[in-house]
Amino acid sequence: MTVDWNEVNGFAWRKEFKDLNVLLNPEEISLLDDGPNSLQETWQLGTLHAEYKRLKKLQPPMLPIV
Repeated sequence: MTVDWNEVNGFAWRKEFKDLNVLLNPEEISLLDDGPNSLQETWQLGTLHAEYKRLKKLQPPMLPIV
């Protein structure tokens, strides 16, 4: 089993979350870009990750092109 370290570090979902058509304020964008610097920012980033997972669940699955 190989480990995707970008996903472990949380960089892949952050970029994809910004690319989704989500209304983010400037503080949230800088948090996604720079990462958390305090415990409060860690909680906010966790909330953004939960929102990302919720949005991904609502998207229709990618169907193969036949």
